[in-house]
Amino acid sequence: MQFLNPIYFVLAIFIGAVILFYFFRKQYTEKTVSSNLLWEQVLNEWQASPWLKNLQQNLLFWLQLLALILLMLALVRPFWLEDSLKGEHLIIIIDPSASMSAEHGGKSRFEMAKEEMLDLAGKLNGHQVTLIKAGEKNEILLSREDDPNAIRRTIDGLKLTYEHENMDKAILLAGSLSSGKDTALHIFSDSAVKNDLMEELAGLYTVAHNIGEDARNVSLQSFGTAAAGDGISAIAVIENQSSENIETGFTVQFEDEVLFEQNLSLKANEQTTVQIKNLPEKPYYEASVSINDGYRADNFAASIYTDPEPKVYTMGDVNPFAVKGFQTIGAELLQTDPAALKGFEMKGVVVAEGSTLSELPELPMIFFNTGKEKTKLKEAISGDEDPLFEYADFGRVYISSASAALKGEWETVLKSGDIPLIQRGMQNGQPIIIVNFDLSDTDWPLMPGFPIFLYNSYQWLSQQSDFLGYFSAGEERWINIGKGNGRWEIFNNKDENLYSLDLNKENFKAPVIPGTYQAVSGNQIYYFSVLLDEREKNAEIAESFTVNDKSSEKNSMIQRPNESLWFWLALIAFILIAIEWEVYRRGHRG
Repeated sequence: MQFLNPIYFVLAIFIGAVILFYFFRKQYTEKTVSSNLLWEQVLNEWQASPWLKNLQQNLLFWLQLLALILLMLALVRPFWLEDSLKGEHLIIIIDPSASMSAEHGGKSRFEMAKEEMLDLAGKLNGHQVTLIKAGEKNEILLSREDDPNAIRRTIDGLKLTYEHENMDKAILLAGSLSSGKDTALHIFSDSAVKNDLMEELAGLYTVAHNIGEDARNVSLQSFGTAAAGDGISAIAVIENQSSENIETGFTVQFEDEVLFEQNLSLKANEQTTVQIKNLPEKPYYEASVSINDGYRADNFAASIYTDPEPKVYTMGDVNPFAVKGFQTIGAELLQTDPAALKGFEMKGVVVAEGSTLSELPELPMIFFNTGKEKTKLKEAISGDEDPLFEYADFGRVYISSASAALKGEWETVLKSGDIPLIQRGMQNGQPIIIVNFDLSDTDWPLMPGFPIFLYNSYQWLSQQSDFLGYFSAGEERWINIGKGNGRWEIFNNKDENLYSLDLNKENFKAPVIPGTYQAVSGNQIYYFSVLLDEREKNAEIAESFTVNDKSSEKNSMIQRPNESLWFWLALIAFILIAIEWEVYRRGHRG
């Protein structure tokens, strides 16, 4: 044991002074003796050892003596050396990517990383901790936190996000938060490679804890579907990433219906391609390898089928210019009667005209509003920059009058003053484009921009069908739903309700776990798929390493003085002083 302030040992003078006070303190005790002879005998014995007898050894004396000794020791600050973490400021980077879900011994790499982080937190001794979650957007979860309980709670609450870790930017962020030589960086990952990160580390003392062990892994690298003749064809690429031969099953299914299955024998580090023909048409297809390897996140892939060129149905009497325009862009056009389509299942885009949307099928639609109530246009045409008007110039278009806008929550994308000319929005979960003027009241069909507008509208309506698209894990994306109908419920492929979204107030946010999902809005079901990042289709482990260690010890621990004893010495002294006061109070009262 050593002392930080040995100069305070001079306070022993006061301890000696207290002892002297008790030597010379007068204290009388009444005694009755029957003879002077016996009294003289007592005095002789007292004088034979005067210092020992003069010391009044009572409880107050010992309490005061102990309190003074403890206070003196607290002031000299005794300490001893013990193992402690390097650096006063610890920056911890955690990798929450999909590969951290790989398991070994019944635990995922992420769970093992959290256990090591909690073990690290248990060795804190006044350290400040900054915790960074590495992802596409790095997030600072703790900033110079020194409360051990808050640190442990934050570590316990960490969850996998399945997004690819952006380790380079996370280390650059850590460097900007560094306080120099007193900072130590700890990286908890499975794939932090020393040579790839040396430039970003820039002299920062760093310990990379790469968690887990190499396990045999079969990865479904890619899977896709496309229309081919009267059926659907599919192709899948499967890779054996282990050093041993493996047999596995490969399955394609829709919900619980198996559409294709095949057994595969893969040699070590072999990649094979599986081609599938004549699958029945389904809203989506899920492919999977059935092997129970250590990394299951890359055993699954999904493909959602969409018709790249949906049919166009003209409902009733439609202006010949509109019909000719769709024929010009190469769309497959079917002229139909609304009364004859009741009970008939249709898929495609509808073109109709009239004064009301009632009795029209619930499909993506271009509607030419030809209501009788019209308004003469007096102001110039203006519009927003919108995908519908790409390469479709309205600068020289003449429109004589416009029909009264239909009731509903619509977004106006072209107008003349305050009069809406072209609007769009959603009705019954389906996208609709409304043209609020008769084509006979304009020279627009004679302009090159008219078929371009029809093509842009056709493409936009096709993309706004029941397929929302492919998303990365946890991706946020703005989805145009018009106004209203913004309450969406998100379900997984087991029909479990995961969460709700109000797209009038927030962006669409995809789940984090790869798979096929449904977004339900009213009576409409939209399919979408969360895909595993291509960089996460490998579960290899990198070696742990330590860099920029300028001390002789090649580990994360050093000898550091523990000065905590002074607090307990002072606390015990305070308790003794309180007891002394109580003893004195009772003795004085008696």
